[in-house]
Amino acid sequence: MNKAIISGGLTVSATDLVPTINWAISGFHGLPPANLSGLVAGAVVMGLHAGYNWLASRAAKPVATQPATPAQ
Repeated sequence: MNKAIISGGLTVSATDLVPTINWAISGFHGLPPANLSGLVAGAVVMGLHAGYNWLASRAAKPVATQPATPAQ
């Protein structure tokens, strides 16, 4: 079974993550894996997408108004 995260046409699966994780575990020795730039770009796109969704959900919520209290 292939598990993947798909967002906006970008797919990230375990085969993309494993080389980068192994590189990080080894202490970032040697050249970075070729797919690292794609993962960074994917993280940026995911962050922008999440930010847009958050702003859109805030704009869609009606502003709750409190009833006027009588002056005493």
